[in-house]
Amino acid sequence: MALFDQFLIARRFRDSLVAVDDSRNPFENDFTRVIFSSSFRRLQDKTQVFQLDKGDFVRTRLTHSMEVSSLGRSIGLSLENKIIDLGYLSEDKRGMIPSILATAGLVHDLGNPPFGHFGESAIQSFFKEWFVAHPEIAGQLTRAERADLENFDGNVQTFRVLRKLHYLKDRDGMNMTYAVLATVIKYPFNSMEGNRFGTEELSRKKFGYFQSEREDFEQLWAAFPMKKRYPFTFLLEAADDIAYSVADIEDACKKGIITADDIRDFLSDSLTDVMVSEQEREADFLGLFNRFYSDVDRSYKNRLDLAVQQFRIIAQRFMITAVIEEFIEHIDEIAEGTYDRDLLENSHASNLRNAFKMIGKRIFSHKSIIENEIVGYSTMKYLLDEFVQATLTEGKGENPTRIRFYNLISSNYRFIYETFTSRSVYNRLQLAVDYVSGMTDNFALKRYRKFRGMD
Repeated sequence: MALFDQFLIARRFRDSLVAVDDSRNPFENDFTRVIFSSSFRRLQDKTQVFQLDKGDFVRTRLTHSMEVSSLGRSIGLSLENKIIDLGYLSEDKRGMIPSILATAGLVHDLGNPPFGHFGESAIQSFFKEWFVAHPEIAGQLTRAERADLENFDGNVQTFRVLRKLHYLKDRDGMNMTYAVLATVIKYPFNSMEGNRFGTEELSRKKFGYFQSEREDFEQLWAAFPMKKRYPFTFLLEAADDIAYSVADIEDACKKGIITADDIRDFLSDSLTDVMVSEQEREADFLGLFNRFYSDVDRSYKNRLDLAVQQFRIIAQRFMITAVIEEFIEHIDEIAEGTYDRDLLENSHASNLRNAFKMIGKRIFSHKSIIENEIVGYSTMKYLLDEFVQATLTEGKGENPTRIRFYNLISSNYRFIYETFTSRSVYNRLQLAVDYVSGMTDNFALKRYRKFRGMD
């Protein structure tokens, strides 16, 4: 058996029936399950960068996820050919790595709450303040359970969505293959072992599973010969970075947030002769962007948009090549679990990636984004306060609004909570978080406005 064959585990938590004439590999079967799922459809109204945007050009979580899926498949195809030639993967496994990455790309943001990363911050902030104000509730949680909520993370919620929050036949949710589930777990530690922001260990930067899914994680991880990260997680993370790093610029140009001069300045500052790799120097990205921009007819209304689109294609191709080369160079370390760095940041495209990060910071500091983040923050904290109080009492008590808020929670989530959990304080708080984090941006805002009497 070739070295990487052992990572392509198609096992599921429960047996799954497959049609006799189904010629797809198991990971392609997972892809179809995701496409037809309600949580995937909801991504069409969840923020990527521009919250509550009324236009139809800028990316949502749905379009972003489709782009990550496409890039992941491309990376997987190229890498797979190389490692088969090198003897690290058996020929009969061909097609499986691209399928795993394509599916993982679709699901990697399923757990993200409304209003993007600021929605995550709102949930974290809410519980840090709420536990201080309600020590009698905080005292009924273990340290790890409290850390789960105070460090809420969309990636961790994704694993929970896939394992617990899709009721199909039983409590096993979508029942995805082990390989796909392992790929989406970026940080294979709990909330006490992870969240070490100052560490050089990439795998401990955040955390990967809630206490409610601890047994699932342990069963999953025991099936693989890994010390830390699953090998293809590095590739999914790279595909995600490559997708949004240039796409955010494309969207910002369309909205008039950054100019051609801004892009030139950031490329010039980040790609100086002293810093760049030999490959980046040869590519001459500043000169490339200038040529694309000057070649577009000056009378064309969307001159910058077209130049950035052309630039994106070249830049993404360059970063994909860099990621694959970095993976091949460290393939034994990755398989052994001793490689614990970011592929893209350690590749020959690291300075180009840094230029995009700097432009991204400019985009996120724009007034229009900040204003909508404040709206999203207020919305999330209000909804959490109401639904947390409702779930803690299960709608009972003298306050007549509690039962009404409790009954508004998705019947799917309530059924899972009431049927499959111990109904502890931790489970009750998770029920509120599951419902609020599963909302789309506009649904959350409409609920907020309606409950506050604004509509």
